[in-house]
Amino acid sequence: MLKGFRRALSGIPRPRSGGRREALRAVARGNQLLDRGDLEGARKAFEAAVATDPDYAPAWNNLGVVVDRGGRPLDALPHFNHAIKLSPSFVDAWCNKGVALLHLDRPSRAEECFQSALQVDPGSEVALLNLGVLRARRGDLRGATDAFALGLRDNPDYAALWVNLGTVFLESKEVGRALQCVNAALGRRPDYPEAWLQKGRILVASGKPDDARFCFERALQMRPTLAGAREALAALRRSGG
Repeated sequence: MLKGFRRALSGIPRPRSGGRREALRAVARGNQLLDRGDLEGARKAFEAAVATDPDYAPAWNNLGVVVDRGGRPLDALPHFNHAIKLSPSFVDAWCNKGVALLHLDRPSRAEECFQSALQVDPGSEVALLNLGVLRARRGDLRGATDAFALGLRDNPDYAALWVNLGTVFLESKEVGRALQCVNAALGRRPDYPEAWLQKGRILVASGKPDDARFCFERALQMRPTLAGAREALAALRRSGG
């Protein structure tokens, strides 16, 4: 999650120092590289940003993100901690720390991070999304539904909340409501590969393999590296669908 970069810049005056301007450029470059899937290039850009301006919390946050995405959540934690030390109200740094803790199978500590984020911003869609995911993993589908619904109340255009709410409904065997949710996500963000993947899974559960195949293929057109879509399409083919 790199939404923290946008949040952290909110209310910050235009940088006067050359170091801050250079760090901003490095973070912007790192974000572009991360969007392209170039984790190594993004890491180097964020490292350049923190070297140039060690007091710039978003650069530390984004460095943590790329390290976590590279499969090293334990190494990412000090970066998130540094971002939080510099900016204790940095909501997405709290959330990203929580995600890293989830990757380390430390759900109780992860929940503390999400709750800390919600103390700063009770309507944070990122914190509510992750809290819902945590509850769903624990088998608390009602609690997960409540978290996603609360996030959608204030952020109805946040597609990831719709997809995750649809996932909970699918696990609850409420296929019709699940389909409504992923369609709501795609109506807001048609280029969201995870939403197409989840719609395909719902259509498989609905006994519509041809429509599901279209969704899986659409997801792969948008992101050829989406493993879940490849696996779902291969399973569909093996079943003769």
